[in-house]
Amino acid sequence: MLALTLVLAALQQPAASPLPPQVGDTSPFRRLALPAPNEVREGSGRPGPRYWQQRADYTIRATLDTATHTIAGSETLRYVNNSPDTLRYLWLQLDQNIYKANSRGAALNPTDARFAGRGFEGGYTIDYVRAVRRVGQAAGRIPLATSGNGTMLRVDLERPLAPGGRAELELAYRFEVPEHGSDRMGREQFAGGWLYEVAQWYPRVAVYDDVRGWNTEQYLGQGEFYLEYGDFDVSITVPRSFVVPGRPGRTPPSPSSRRRRSGSRSAGRRARGPRSPGISRPRTCATWPGRPRPISSGTRAATTAS
Repeated sequence: MLALTLVLAALQQPAASPLPPQVGDTSPFRRLALPAPNEVREGSGRPGPRYWQQRADYTIRATLDTATHTIAGSETLRYVNNSPDTLRYLWLQLDQNIYKANSRGAALNPTDARFAGRGFEGGYTIDYVRAVRRVGQAAGRIPLATSGNGTMLRVDLERPLAPGGRAELELAYRFEVPEHGSDRMGREQFAGGWLYEVAQWYPRVAVYDDVRGWNTEQYLGQGEFYLEYGDFDVSITVPRSFVVPGRPGRTPPSPSSRRRRSGSRSAGRRARGPRSPGISRPRTCATWPGRPRPISSGTRAATTAS
């Protein structure tokens, strides 16, 4: 009887209050959760004695057609695998594909948003991607399989790229410059002609690093990516009346190159000559060559000279 009384008394006790939810330490003086140091990175994240970065060198020949507002280019990418990993594919960033109707950027940005194209549909057309194999003075070219995913393109290498190995790729591309692009990309018409502000204007290899491997975030318009460093050898062909500024700088055509390019003249940043709405006739064009320079990316602008 006594045991039954004790059980009944216990059942009548109020339920214990739940424990308060655990709150993480939000103090600015809390201990940081850092990965264990190794030879690649120190505990603070700084590079260690075996830190590595990939290298990507570009040779680009691009042409602006002002009649169709189209940029067409050919590109050679020389990629060095400084990582300890064997790579079987490369990822390329195709930022112009934000203007495709099925892109993530089109789904996230309203049509009239700052980073949208106001209904413009465009994007890259990739004519080919191929590997270059050199044996002595001879070079063979092998078409490569690709898989598109929004603003990213996976390029399957024809053979694995071992640590310390080099790969050389060639590709051809074209795209229409939107009138209302994403911030630094677009064109605007003035009384003297069109002004082109051109960013993300060539396919570029994504970063492969020791933290995340391939960085394959989609381009949504309101952000930039960090890129591999390398040398850029760039030539841009525009109507001769155009001014072409760019970063980090450019080299005006030399006298010999001016003679080769149908008598185009240079004066500082200007190529003077008869104006033309298009670039179909060689005598109305000027090509601006740039020295190979160690940079990571660039933005170009072009406008008619007043």
